[in-house]
Amino acid sequence: MSTPAPKTQSVSLRDRNKQRVRRRILESAMSLVTARGLDAVTADDISAQAEIGRATFFRYFGSKEAAVIVGFYEQRLMALVEVLGAAPAKLGPMDAVLWTFRELGKRPDKQLKLVRLHARLVLSSPVLRAKAFEFQTRYESAIAEAVAGRFRRPRADDPRPRQLAAAALAVIQACVEHWAARRESLDLTELVIEGLEQLKAGFAEAA
Repeated sequence: MSTPAPKTQSVSLRDRNKQRVRRRILESAMSLVTARGLDAVTADDISAQAEIGRATFFRYFGSKEAAVIVGFYEQRLMALVEVLGAAPAKLGPMDAVLWTFRELGKRPDKQLKLVRLHARLVLSSPVLRAKAFEFQTRYESAIAEAVAGRFRRPRADDPRPRQLAAAALAVIQACVEHWAARRESLDLTELVIEGLEQLKAGFAEAA
C-alpha cells in the first residue's frame, strides 16, 4: 500500500506554480509597457503574452497599473533589502543607508532605460503615481526595520526608523525624477549619493 505524499509537498508545488504565473505576468506587463507605453497596453494584452486567462490575471492583480508598479518595484526592493542587511554592523542608520546605495551603484544596472521610462510614466499618469505611492510604504517599512537596531538609544515605539526611511526615500525619488526629466547623461547613482549625503548633513551649506 502506497503512502500518500505529505501535504506540505503539494502546497509547496502549488506555491511555486503561483510564483511562476505571477512572475510571467510581471515580466509581460513590463515588456509590453516598455515597448508600447501604458495607454496602449490592456490587461488582456498582458494576459495573452503571459499565456493565462483574463480571470487569472485579475486573481493576481487588480489592474494593469498594479502589475506595472509591482513589476518595477518588487525586484529593486529585494535587492535593497539584501544589501542593506549586509551593511557593516558598525555603521549607524544613515551611514548604513548610504553604504547600501553605494554598493548598489557598483552593480551594472541593465534597467536604466526602464527606470527612466517608469519615472516618466509615473509623473505623467495620476493612476500610476497613486499606485507608486502605495508601494512606497513597503520600502519605508523594509528600510525602517533594517535600520531600527542601529540606533544607539532605541526607544519604545521609536518613530525615528520610519522617519529616516521616509526622508531617504523622498530624496531618492526626487533624484530619480530630476534625472529622468533630463536628457543629458547625468549619473543617477551620483545624484542619489549626493542627495543622501545632503540629507545626513541636514542640507547645511558650506560657509
